[in-house]
Amino acid sequence: MGIEMKEVVFIVVALLTVVPCLIVAFSRNILYSAFSLFFTLLGTSGLYFFLDAEFLAIAQVVVYIGGVTVLLLFAILLTKNIQEIKETNALSMKRAYFAGASSFILLASLIFLAVKEWKFFEAGPGTDYPFLTLNQLGELMLNKYLLPFEAASILLLVVLIGSLVIAKRAVK
Repeated sequence: MGIEMKEVVFIVVALLTVVPCLIVAFSRNILYSAFSLFFTLLGTSGLYFFLDAEFLAIAQVVVYIGGVTVLLLFAILLTKNIQEIKETNALSMKRAYFAGASSFILLASLIFLAVKEWKFFEAGPGTDYPFLTLNQLGELMLNKYLLPFEAASILLLVVLIGSLVIAKRAVK
């Protein structure tokens, strides 16, 4: 009973996700954090492939890796005097304790709810997940779920305009 190749690839992909995630969280250099975020999102895309969610994996690569991470890296590299910044993720001990305690409370409550509602996770006999092709998913997004899709796009547009307004005020 040895380890199969699929399990080895999963372990590598999981490590490709978790290790850079820890670097993002604990690195004091913003450039290292941005590059580590790239590999974290790449590993997440690989995990989506293991879950047979090819659309989410491709969307993860195109949107987050292709757009957000590259934009973040350009913003960091084009910022003036980035070399003078020595510590970017410095936390006071009071804030670190608060973050740790709130994370622990959130984790404990999620575990409590998962144990309490365990029957929710059990699939009945003969149940299977619906299989959707990309064409069917596109039809659903533009027919049945058109209003939430447009609401999300308007929300993203408002956030983009708001960030531009805040950035313009900060420059002055």
